Amino acid sequence: MYERKIRGYAPLFLFLFLLLFFYSMLIHDRDSAVNGVLISLFYAVASGEAGRFLVLFSRRKWPGNRNMVKRVRLIIVIGTPLLGMLALANQLFGRWIGFYKQVTMGDYAFIAGLTILCSLLVVGGYEALYYMAQWKQLFMESQRLKKSNLDSQYQFLKDQVKPHFLFNSLNTLSALIVNDPVKAESFVEEMAAVYRYLLKKNSRELTTFREERIFLESYVLMLRTRFEESLIVQIEVAPCKEQYLLPPFVLQLLMENAVKHNVVSRDKPLTITIFSDDDDNLHIQNNLQPKVRQEPSDKTGLQNLRTRYRLLKKEQALRITAADGFFTVVIPLIQTNIYHN
Repeated sequence: MYERKIRGYAPLFLFLFLLLFFYSMLIHDRDSAVNGVLISLFYAVASGEAGRFLVLFSRRKWPGNRNMVKRVRLIIVIGTPLLGMLALANQLFGRWIGFYKQVTMGDYAFIAGLTILCSLLVVGGYEALYYMAQWKQLFMESQRLKKSNLDSQYQFLKDQVKPHFLFNSLNTLSALIVNDPVKAESFVEEMAAVYRYLLKKNSRELTTFREERIFLESYVLMLRTRFEESLIVQIEVAPCKEQYLLPPFVLQLLMENAVKHNVVSRDKPLTITIFSDDDDNLHIQNNLQPKVRQEPSDKTGLQNLRTRYRLLKKEQALRITAADGFFTVVIPLIQTNIYHN
């Protein structure tokens, strides 16, 4: 598209440029004015087409921005004799229409320099727009590849949640089968309900806090099948935060992490508190009472969380601390309008 525009506008620009700055000084009467217009027009069209030929020929040989230096060299090698002949043709045309009385070497050198200048203006215009078009295409392709890569990474991370949840749930079920078969049966029913929800929502990149809270309540019921009153969960989030966004299953992952690594008993109940602050952050906090013998762990939970927020460009807002007897994870809530932008 831009090449057609250059081919149309370049001769007009060169025509006005030559007529106003060079040939207007040689115009004295009507005949010289007509001849000045004719030679300027011939000159403009010839220089424009010569420049276009040099650009397209060199581009076929050495396409792309990486080969710009090679294209310039080729243009110089081919363009020097071509523009020399074009300058001679322009001078002969001026002689033919009677604009020049005679052809001299001084006039030829001037015309040759003018031909090179005009053709270089055309070549420069073509190359500048070609460079910009190539850069834009490469940028868009890079963005598409980047987005595709991020989507693939994010999908992989989300898919990790399902086996991670299933693995820990099966460990819990295994312990219940030995110690309390009745509770094990109830646990299986709750686990089936939660896992159906997990499969249903896992295709989404982000979900609202309200949906996460509803899912979390179902998950807590499943945990209480095993821990009963030894697990205390408190959710104190302002109603205005209900429609804020966060990655799906983040709260379930953090709660699962707390239960896995801490003692949960009647003597030492585990309290998990979820609350929001004025900076649109969500705090997930539990009292620290580490198990003497830690369960086997592949440590994918918190790493998964960090990576997901890094892909969302929110890693700086994520904070994980263990101090004053509490383990706290602070995650940013994302406003719906910011996510769409």
